[in-house]
Amino acid sequence: MKESPRPAPVVYWLTEAFFPPLVGGQELIAAHLAQGLYGRGFQVQVITRQTLPPSPARENVDGVDVRRLRPGGMLKGKGFAALFPVLIFLAKLVWILFKDMFRYDIVIVSGAKIMPLVVVPLCALLRKKCIIRAESYFELHETISTESMRTMGSRKGKLVFNFLENARNHVLRKADAVIAISAQINEELLKRGVSAARIVSLPNGVSLRKFRPVSLPERRALRAKLSIPDDRIVVLYAGRLARAKGVPLLVDAWPTIFAKHPRLYLVIVGSGNRSFDDCEAQVKERVKQLGLEGDIAFFPETDAVVDYLQATDAWVFPTEYEGFSLALAEAMGCGCTVLATSVGAAPQLIQQGCSGFLFPPLETQALIDVFDEALAARDQWPAIGAAAREAVTPYDLDLIAGRYAELCRSLSEQFPHTAHHHSP
Repeated sequence: MKESPRPAPVVYWLTEAFFPPLVGGQELIAAHLAQGLYGRGFQVQVITRQTLPPSPARENVDGVDVRRLRPGGMLKGKGFAALFPVLIFLAKLVWILFKDMFRYDIVIVSGAKIMPLVVVPLCALLRKKCIIRAESYFELHETISTESMRTMGSRKGKLVFNFLENARNHVLRKADAVIAISAQINEELLKRGVSAARIVSLPNGVSLRKFRPVSLPERRALRAKLSIPDDRIVVLYAGRLARAKGVPLLVDAWPTIFAKHPRLYLVIVGSGNRSFDDCEAQVKERVKQLGLEGDIAFFPETDAVVDYLQATDAWVFPTEYEGFSLALAEAMGCGCTVLATSVGAAPQLIQQGCSGFLFPPLETQALIDVFDEALAARDQWPAIGAAAREAVTPYDLDLIAGRYAELCRSLSEQFPHTAHHHSP
């Protein structure tokens, strides 16, 4: 008799934030990949923190079970005030993982900050495979955010930081696999003593069927639908309205950029989303002070950002740091001419002047100069957009989700399943 095929392992995906309702890059990629595993026969449960305003404590999103735990809300930047809520959240995670120990095989943790400190040792105790996704280069340097360090005080904050830093590096070295979403993160993990054999280079994925270029008539129709002028060169920023994303720098530089290139029209899509470095009110007030209301338009946060990408000519991303930016990959997938800071995976994806334009972060003059460089090549933008889409072809979401499935299967084959399986 033929041996029946082994069922796909059951995956618990742990993340601080998830879509829906949040629409940031980390939230979206977790949702896309969890659903990609489900589509390949995996049972997937997401465990995340509750949002503000609250979402259902339990729901099924496109086949993926989502469980949201209290306490909710934004904790980043709150220092010692976040300690008690974080401990409650971690305690609930430990209880669920222990209570459900016969229901899952693999745990995937989004983020390399605090959760791995308890999840990696617990998985070792319960003989579960544990995968850590390092979401950004910056989080490997910030087990505690700079804002929290300020509220704690330098001496106490430094003691806590050093303890957590050493403990986090230790558990990263013990995880069964650590996913590096960019070459920069891969290099940083090696510096922290993570074995190359445990590091898996797996970039974020983008749905190239959804994020695609459109014809000129389609673009015009989208501009009419979105109330964007059709006689201007439209530049888009879409994302969190946060200081770390470089939005204030962009707005402050815009008068100089616009004076040189008066056909430009800047569209800003997003919100501060109660972020610890929310700058939404600040930048809107700054636009009024500069008298640029006719040349800079604000639109609210949306999960239909593809419409704006397909309606735009160029996409600008002045972020200070990044991992593998999903927003960057989506813009390139739509064939936009991208102007992005040379952080995270951007140098891997963009060849200067051929598939986009790079500039250093935190430098106003560099931002102004890159607009001059890009607009001097305005007649080449169609070819640059086509090259941008070609550059992200290896990062199609279906391919990346398939590699996650292969990773989970290969880890689960190292010992028998313990989960009680049922049909998804």
